[in-house]
Amino acid sequence: MSSSDVTADVRAFFTSYCTAFIRLDAPAIARQFADEIHIASETGTRVHCQVANRAEWRKTIDQLLEMYRAVNFGSAEVTAISIHALSGRLVQARLRWALRDRTAAPLYDFDALYTLARHDKTFRIVAIAHNEIPEYRRCVERLGLQTSSPAKPDGSR
Repeated sequence: MSSSDVTADVRAFFTSYCTAFIRLDAPAIARQFADEIHIASETGTRVHCQVANRAEWRKTIDQLLEMYRAVNFGSAEVTAISIHALSGRLVQARLRWALRDRTAAPLYDFDALYTLARHDKTFRIVAIAHNEIPEYRRCVERLGLQTSSPAKPDGSR
């Protein structure tokens, strides 16, 4: 498999991933992840690391979507991406995300590093490291919302 094919597959993967978030479609988001996921979350005060199975991660996705609804999330856009293919089946990707509300006003930006593994013909996320939680908290504060910020650094409550 050529590197351009891998890059095209990774870009298609993230288009699907982004679309699932824009639709706030938890089952579609969950399908983008492997059976076991390693997560490293910057909290603003420390880095929280965890390993989650698909069922545990699905609960976190549901809570993340609740957080997005609280800030009137409307869309997400990848504003920068770099892809490093270790092989045709194992890829690391760094993305810069820009989140906007339903009126297209900026909410916040954050960075995430993904390790993708090809399962059959499709990539799945096996590891993610991100700095979204402090950015989300600043957004909530800036908007003056009464919603509670995430109690757990991975976005779950």
